[in-house]
Amino acid sequence: MINFDHLDSTKFEEFVYDLLREMWFFNINRRKGTWYNASPADQGRDIECMWAWNKPGWGSIESLWYIECKHYKKWIPAEKIQNATAYALSKRPDALVIVCSNFLSNSAKEYIDRFIENNRPYTRIYFWENKDLENHLSQFHSLLLKYNLSIS
Repeated sequence: MINFDHLDSTKFEEFVYDLLREMWFFNINRRKGTWYNASPADQGRDIECMWAWNKPGWGSIESLWYIECKHYKKWIPAEKIQNATAYALSKRPDALVIVCSNFLSNSAKEYIDRFIENNRPYTRIYFWENKDLENHLSQFHSLLLKYNLSIS
């Protein structure tokens, strides 16, 4: 498990931004407007970015991703992700990723399941919990050093 306790929420978003860049996302755009905690509302996504892949016979396919960062010392409750899912339903990005410094509560996971079942959204919804971040970071040791992170 990665310990993010020494990062504030703004630094955690900065970490996620850098992780996306390392993972070859592009056109990465912070939505708060600034790196400060007292920034304008992000309207349900902290970061917008693009992902591309080659599809045989089609060429390069690009997709729009919304990233919502949740930095909590414990679990993330369902009510903390409702703005992100509602905004994604209205704007229809290709994917919404909820990135958690810890993990989603069972009620949050059930909320996502019900949201998908009831709305059949165009948007694919993913969540990256602490263990997923650990797996991603195994390839990017420079980020562990930059953010003084350790895996226990």
